[in-house]
Amino acid sequence: MSVVLPDKCRVVAALLEQVEAELAGVEAMAEATRNEATSSETKSEGKYDTRATEASYLARGQAWRILALRRFSAWLASDGATRTLEEPMVQVGALVHIFGDRTEIVYIAPVGGGKATIDGLVVSAISPSSPLGKAMVELEVGDAFEVDSPRGLITFEVSAIA
Repeated sequence: MSVVLPDKCRVVAALLEQVEAELAGVEAMAEATRNEATSSETKSEGKYDTRATEASYLARGQAWRILALRRFSAWLASDGATRTLEEPMVQVGALVHIFGDRTEIVYIAPVGGGKATIDGLVVSAISPSSPLGKAMVELEVGDAFEVDSPRGLITFEVSAIA
């Protein structure tokens, strides 16, 4: 199967744009959550009133997501995101086309999350620690693999790597 992958630089630029937009939104939500957690109106009115505690948990989760997005954004902005792979195998920085029970184009990144559309093709960013990423790491073009999903076993083959 001959597959033409989108230009990796365009994919990285589109993912970076998407990540930065998500980061701006999460930072705005986190600011509102921090204000809620520290507001005098959120102060506990009794031993069963947990509004402040819940708001602080939410703020902590948002802080972790902000940190992950900032790291992902910095990595996408670095040369490592668009570098030419020394070995044509699935690894961080690889743009991979897989087909089988379903067809996908994925970009292997240190942190997963996010999608970009390039020339009508949807590219998903996944991490090597995701179930799909774990199953693909170090595979080469032509290698088949399986991923266990809630709907059963999904079979794929790596058809292109850039």
